[in-house]
Amino acid sequence: MIRLRNWVAVFSLAVASTLNASTPDQPLDSSADQIKGNEQWLVNGGEFKIRFNRDLLAAKGVRAFGAQPTSGQNPEDEEFAVFPLVPKQGLQFNAPEGGFDRFTGGTLGIAGGFSLKLPNGEKLSFRNAVLRHNHDQPMRLELVSDDGQAWLYLNHLMYKMVRDDTGFFVRSADLRASAGLAYKIGRPELADEYVGEVKMLANVVQRPFGYKPMDAKAVLACPDFHGTGPANDPFQADVLMESYSMSGTRCRNSDGSGTCDGPAGSNDGDVVFTPSSTLRNSNKANTADVPWYQKFTTSPHNYPYPLNDQHPYLIWNMYRIIDGQLEQVGASGVKHAFLTTNTGCAAGACTGSGHILGKNCGDTYGTGNNDNSSSLGPRSELVPATGQWARCNSIYDDGNPVSPTNMACDGQQDSSGNTEYMQRLVVKESKLVAAPAPAVTQFFSESWYIVQDDIDIYNTMAHRSMTPNGAAGSWSPGTQGSFVLGPVLNTWVNPTTQSTQNVDLSSAEGHSRIAVKVRTLDSCPAASGFSGTCYRYDYVVNNFDFARVQFMPPPNHAGLNLGLVSSQGYSAFKLNTGSQVPIWLDPDAHFADIDVDAGNNWVAALGTDSVTWTAPANNQLKWGTLYRFSFVTTAAPNPTFTQNAQLAVALGDPGFEFARRIMVPNVGTLFEGNFE
Repeated sequence: MIRLRNWVAVFSLAVASTLNASTPDQPLDSSADQIKGNEQWLVNGGEFKIRFNRDLLAAKGVRAFGAQPTSGQNPEDEEFAVFPLVPKQGLQFNAPEGGFDRFTGGTLGIAGGFSLKLPNGEKLSFRNAVLRHNHDQPMRLELVSDDGQAWLYLNHLMYKMVRDDTGFFVRSADLRASAGLAYKIGRPELADEYVGEVKMLANVVQRPFGYKPMDAKAVLACPDFHGTGPANDPFQADVLMESYSMSGTRCRNSDGSGTCDGPAGSNDGDVVFTPSSTLRNSNKANTADVPWYQKFTTSPHNYPYPLNDQHPYLIWNMYRIIDGQLEQVGASGVKHAFLTTNTGCAAGACTGSGHILGKNCGDTYGTGNNDNSSSLGPRSELVPATGQWARCNSIYDDGNPVSPTNMACDGQQDSSGNTEYMQRLVVKESKLVAAPAPAVTQFFSESWYIVQDDIDIYNTMAHRSMTPNGAAGSWSPGTQGSFVLGPVLNTWVNPTTQSTQNVDLSSAEGHSRIAVKVRTLDSCPAASGFSGTCYRYDYVVNNFDFARVQFMPPPNHAGLNLGLVSSQGYSAFKLNTGSQVPIWLDPDAHFADIDVDAGNNWVAALGTDSVTWTAPANNQLKWGTLYRFSFVTTAAPNPTFTQNAQLAVALGDPGFEFARRIMVPNVGTLFEGNFE
């Protein structure tokens, strides 16, 4: 049961399988005989906020009018238009024994709203719109226009009871197009698409008889944070990624204008993809409760990061494999989580009014709030190995140039300055197009949660295959494959069955992996001068959460004043090979990073029995990123022959600090095996 005194989500009470990446709208128990009159809550009147995904709507020929952002709001809401909720019938929801179950009936009125202009010029007015309970989907709310039709609907609602349970606050909900709207404009692909986000604060006008709100000053017997508890068996944070699905959000031309022209066009446009992602805390005897305090708030508990506004974070990536070569093609910024919905918790789980993820508790962040500019920031503001956010000098607190003596933060949340293409996963259209036959192209997405002190980062990330579909004005991920726990790198080369070809390189500063895949070429490249049989070795360095950070000095490096002066990734990669191995580096294909800018590619140099790639100053291998390094040789692969692969951090003076043995080519060795 989900307690009203906790944050709750109305999108899912359980997920049927980790292989099912959809987020169900229905509760598990939807039988009508569970509803009793004395368990009903009623809300009426209040405030309604809405923002539209205008680029996606425009690509379908639909334009929104009268929903411009309202000035003077706090930075969390600066993208939203505000309208009053006017008294109507009121909206009811069922809460047996104080636990949310479903919406059961009623309506809320919205005054002075907006309108949608359709491709044929017809206008749908929402000037006197209604939010209405959906009998067939009791975890949704329909947004009904003046003509009485539900052209839009809300799902993935995340809410909280506020003001001593006299206010029903929807912190975020996805706004989606109905099948009826998609049919009406002749664009069937628009059905159920994310077209905006909604917030709402409604007044509670009726509570069950005898209900008493929790004393705000009550002392909880929890939480059990990471590192606390018995010395011989302390509590440990171990959060699992449970499911996710990716959506195409918007696209534009490469100069920032209009909409993209699709895979057949001549302009290499920008495409944004955004996920809906679900995590779940583990449920072991020593499972730790996870602190979850949104930006610019403090904790009442003495937890490991004193007074700090710390919370989990979400990032997402995109990759492709062409002719066996893996490369990353897109990366998001950091999504700052703001509450935990705590679904499906273990009995007695500590939930801290939505600011603590308790044992076995789940949480989902929908497409809308993952695409919200006020919840996104740069990866460089995070210490990924510990999951700490450096608020000072972030884009939300002054964001002035940082130095050890420049402490430019005042503790007041500022506007992020993000546009709809900043901090998003942006992919160039050219990277989404399959290579001509006979080359085989595969595409993958990844979604990761970063959780403070999590003991296993690999089970907080997952990946899925995808088949991008594009047309003028929009892209979608197409068919998405099964949910697979762990990074896409481990699908490219399996570390269990190919242990010398996918190796871990971890330290107190973070985790990385190095992998190699070998392909026997049909013929040796003419420019190489080689003859006989040639092999292409593709090495990938995947930096998961390694960052060398420089903190601001005390007293700034403490509590809410945590700040970073710098954050570095890897600056050089050196591969020691066997003796006298002939190596040829293709000038145009020996390196692949995440962008299409050849000017920032790493520079390769051949040495005696080694090859080294060095980064320019503006293109270190930062955390959450994967780079590929390739060469051609006549030396056949042998998984039993290994040498050191080394990584450096310092720019300009690559003193190699990290090393791990991995399979490399060696003259005179031969292994009969399949490396394709």
